[in-house]
Amino acid sequence: MDPTPSETTLRDTTPRDTITGAFDVVHARVLHGFADLVTALGGDCVALLRQVGITPEDGPDGLTYRQMIDVIEYAAQALQCPDFGMRLALRQGGKVFGPLGLVMRHSRNFGEALDYVVNHTFAHSLAARIWHRKFPAEKMIFSGHDILLEGMPGKGQAMEQLMLTGHLTAMEITGGAVRARKVHFRHQPISSRPVYHRYFACEVRFGQSEDGVFFSEQDMACPVIGSDPDARLHAASFIETAFPVQRPPLHALARGMILRFLGTDECTNEAIAAALNLHPRTLHRRLASEGTSFQRIKDEVRRDFMLYYIRQTDLDFCNISEKLGFAEQSVMSRYSHRWFASSPSTLRAQAAAGSAHRLPGQIP
Repeated sequence: MDPTPSETTLRDTTPRDTITGAFDVVHARVLHGFADLVTALGGDCVALLRQVGITPEDGPDGLTYRQMIDVIEYAAQALQCPDFGMRLALRQGGKVFGPLGLVMRHSRNFGEALDYVVNHTFAHSLAARIWHRKFPAEKMIFSGHDILLEGMPGKGQAMEQLMLTGHLTAMEITGGAVRARKVHFRHQPISSRPVYHRYFACEVRFGQSEDGVFFSEQDMACPVIGSDPDARLHAASFIETAFPVQRPPLHALARGMILRFLGTDECTNEAIAAALNLHPRTLHRRLASEGTSFQRIKDEVRRDFMLYYIRQTDLDFCNISEKLGFAEQSVMSRYSHRWFASSPSTLRAQAAAGSAHRLPGQIP
């Protein structure tokens, strides 16, 4: 049985600037093993980090969510390793880092561990939202993961790392009793389907409306192996002290809802306000106080998805237009010219020709 973690141990698993006020700071070593993987693939970790604006002093741990996504995506491209994110998760071995990880490892059962993470995601990062939904008819629980940052059209590698980490963590803390039963990704396949099956050993679906992992209802009652109530209490007390209860900014919460409902009739100001338990006028007023609006956030989400679908998939433009919720393809073309000063076909041709990592007009 693990010894009760001291406050020093907890602080060692948390970035030095635990409370920085930064919206997207990550309070865990989510890139543990990154340097070793890059080296094993023949890359230069320091040079790679510099390419995405991370200095050697920063290191690959204790980064912001934006930096984490950028460095994983860039590493996969630079090292020509399409399953880089999943290799990183596998190298981490299902170990969950940070104070949330300690609570999970010392919960009574998997359901308790999952519930705690859902209710304390802010102790991981305000830029992420972890949630779950029950499907009683199928006797399944869907654990969803939203990244609430704008200007991130390509985050498939990071999402694959996160989903595989969830699967491996479930197995690690329950002695293999709990595992992913099905996996959903919003993005299109990056690796071949047999590769995904090798990592997850279950059905993996792409082009879905949500990113997440399905567990069975029975999985929730599976005990966590080697849990220690005193260790859990100590870790939970640390979280209560170091991480005051916070909610992401409203614009981030609205972005998460728009991500889920984009392309459907539910992606309206009224429907999103209702999903956030707000009156539409209240949503409008509070978003205005944050310097934005519902339509602006919706367009940011559309812009990111448009870049992703055009540059990184072979979906036809009519299909892309439908996914983005445009009335017709010509409307998508007008938005493409407005946002990127190029037509969809030109953007796709540039990507095929190996144009610059960031296109003109892409949100930095």
